[in-house]
Amino acid sequence: MSRGPTNEFTLIFKIKPGQGQQLREVLSQSDLEREAQIQARIGTLHDARWALFDDDTRLLFASYFDGDGDVCIDDFAALIPDVFDGILQYAEDHPGIRDSKIKDFVMAHQHAASGYSQAIPGATVKELKKSLRVNRAFQELLDAGAT
Repeated sequence: MSRGPTNEFTLIFKIKPGQGQQLREVLSQSDLEREAQIQARIGTLHDARWALFDDDTRLLFASYFDGDGDVCIDDFAALIPDVFDGILQYAEDHPGIRDSKIKDFVMAHQHAASGYSQAIPGATVKELKKSLRVNRAFQELLDAGAT
């Protein structure tokens, strides 16, 4: 589903038999490190989350991002391949993020959201970051004028 300049992924994968607990450990080990790596490298990603369910037999990846889904997949492959392969290696039939079939694999697991909401509809990550910088500068001006 797309809304203005943003799109969403709702991907559901089957986990290889017997691999759910190991994947759960991987997901819980370095969440802060993984998050920092994703945010630093992917400048169009608003959020991303992983969730194991159905007794650790299925995995949800949900996110929303600026631009086209193909570009987002290309960014994952080029900028954070180890993050995705480190998690999706536990998914059945995962070809590897650098494989030419990765987009087909992703789209085969896409379940378009019936709806999603945004705090600031239509705003891109770049616009939101700029707004924060402008607000900080404005607050500093106000604070300087108050002294």
